[in-house]
Amino acid sequence: MIPIDSDKPKVYMRSEKSAILSALFPIAVVSAVLLTLLGSCVNPDIHVPAARSGRINLGNWPFAERPPVALDGEWEFFPGELVAPMNPGAPRQSLTSVLPDGSLLESVYGCATWRLTLSLPETDLPLALRVPEFFSASRLFFNGREIFAAGTVGTDEGSTQPRYKTGVVRIDPVAGDNELLIQAANFTERRGGINRSLYLGLEEPVRTAYIKSLAMDLIVFGSLLTIGVYHLFLYMLRKKDRSPLWFGIFCIIIALRSLIYGERFIFELFPTLPWWVFNRLDHLTFYLGVPVFSAYLMNIFDRDISRPAIYAYQALGLGFAALLFAPPSVFNVTVSWYEMITGVYVLYVLFIIARALARRREGAITTLVGLAIFLCFGINEILFNMGIINTFNSLSVGLVLFLFTQSLLLAMRFSKAFDESEHLGQSLLSLNASLRRFIPQEFFMLLKRHEVDEIRLGDQVEQNMTIMFSDIRRFTLLAEQMGAAKTFEFLNDYFGRVGSVIRDNGGFIDKYLGDGFIALFPGSPDAALQTAVGIQRVVAEFNLSRSADGIPPIEVGIGLNYGSIILGTVGEESRMDTTVIADAVNLSSRLEGLCKLYGKGIIVPFEFLDLLEDPTSFHWRYLGLIRVQGRKQPVETVHIYDGLQEEDFNRFSSTKERFESALHLYRNGDYEGAMGAFRELARETPEDPAVFTFITQIHRLMVSGLAEEWDGIENAPAK
Repeated sequence: MIPIDSDKPKVYMRSEKSAILSALFPIAVVSAVLLTLLGSCVNPDIHVPAARSGRINLGNWPFAERPPVALDGEWEFFPGELVAPMNPGAPRQSLTSVLPDGSLLESVYGCATWRLTLSLPETDLPLALRVPEFFSASRLFFNGREIFAAGTVGTDEGSTQPRYKTGVVRIDPVAGDNELLIQAANFTERRGGINRSLYLGLEEPVRTAYIKSLAMDLIVFGSLLTIGVYHLFLYMLRKKDRSPLWFGIFCIIIALRSLIYGERFIFELFPTLPWWVFNRLDHLTFYLGVPVFSAYLMNIFDRDISRPAIYAYQALGLGFAALLFAPPSVFNVTVSWYEMITGVYVLYVLFIIARALARRREGAITTLVGLAIFLCFGINEILFNMGIINTFNSLSVGLVLFLFTQSLLLAMRFSKAFDESEHLGQSLLSLNASLRRFIPQEFFMLLKRHEVDEIRLGDQVEQNMTIMFSDIRRFTLLAEQMGAAKTFEFLNDYFGRVGSVIRDNGGFIDKYLGDGFIALFPGSPDAALQTAVGIQRVVAEFNLSRSADGIPPIEVGIGLNYGSIILGTVGEESRMDTTVIADAVNLSSRLEGLCKLYGKGIIVPFEFLDLLEDPTSFHWRYLGLIRVQGRKQPVETVHIYDGLQEEDFNRFSSTKERFESALHLYRNGDYEGAMGAFRELARETPEDPAVFTFITQIHRLMVSGLAEEWDGIENAPAK
């Protein structure tokens, strides 16, 4: 058995704790900074006037020096009644505890009236009321005059028309007592009455505060909409990662929700749409928003989150959304159930993020910092509403900043993915560039392919071109003398010299064959022959440098042939190679092999000369009909000696006429005359292998007695 190291779990636990502690440090710093800034905004005097027994005394309140005051406290409360304004005889049934209070009756459904007597000083300063939304219809009267209305207030569902509306209304107070009366009714919403404070103050700061709040809603809407659309475009650019998709949808949902809440600006944009459309849209954004955000988290923390739990919560969201087709009395109750389920789900998400932090997952620290920022702004919202600090309603700002941190997280993920993709792209480009050194560019062009991964097994193309076979004479012996390392060095030096000549003339090397190669020339045969001559010149120069170092020279044989070939890929899916297949290819290989017997240089079919623009510009000698291995029909061949060293060139050029005359005697049956002529050439040019090849052939015919039966065609031995 393999012993278990009992220390490893402890080490792992310590690493998790250190990861959490190191991550909590920046979170604590951010939270401390935000709380310090909020603490600097504490009101010097938090003892503001409050309503007592339905009255509030503001006779000595310095409106010009102090901010608007919240009209909170004990109001006269008439549940189930719509008391007329300026009716001091209406019996007071009870006092509200403290406004804002969301209750109308023991149930949220019904109607009610609130009345407050304000004791105000005599002033010429313009005063105004900041009016929040009432659930779900309301009317406001000041000293008997209606100053604000939202929807239609009634005593039953049939006579009540709900409507959300906020705003600022100017009032004309009198010195002394003034009556502020609120009528509200609700038979559709799950909340009733009022849940935010009314503010009284100078018109300019009150209206400025309202405009700031409205502007904040619009800024939040525009910011979230921009972030959402941006991330949707990111997803369209890279669909492999779905986190930008879910995050973008979530931002758009929250952007829409920001217009439904706050100053309810969406009701001003679409005043003719029925109230129930917005009411259901309010619930729908909640039912869909959190599940969509959970889908985003599932992509971010995919290794830490439980997919079945997320799927179950998302299914619940869709199920509760389906209840929106039911009457408001149904889905206004069921939404509370979903809120409780969401509370449990939020705790689970916090656990997931904490576990991701412990496991050092990417994005965990950024998410926790965002949550810390959001929490600080949430605390500010609570303290501001309590009147303890003098800041502003900031929950929406905290939400935007939290989503901004998530946007940064996605940007970092996208940047990382882009860097990886760019690195991979560079690697692929480098790999393709490397592969192109194994597969020539011309091969892609002929197959009409652009990249290596586009090449498929069996791709092929048929085309007329010139095939070149080249080989180094007596290379085996040369390799034995040099050894493996120097052999590779020699070959790379040699191929580097001849490769540029081939490319300069429009050809390309299709395959290396040890010390030889196959080159293809899609252009004219002249280019191929010029290349062969150029290679011989390169070899001549190469030999001069080798002789200076005391190294023996090399000889290179080249065979050229023009014809139709098939170029393509062969092998299997796991391993394939490029190749050329055709009789013209085989013949080119056999012609190169004839250089061993008939002279160093270049051997081509006689008909190849007819394809040249000017055959007379080259120097060649006739070799006659030769039957090569693998072909029944003989090939009429010529030996081209352009490009050879000056000594070799002069030797072949000076004996050309006598060589061809001797060959003529031989082919016409004058063996004695041919033998004498070739022997004379042998004494003069002992380095010419063709002379000795014909001497051997003539001798064989004369000795064997087959001279009378010879058909004038040489039979070349196997290569």
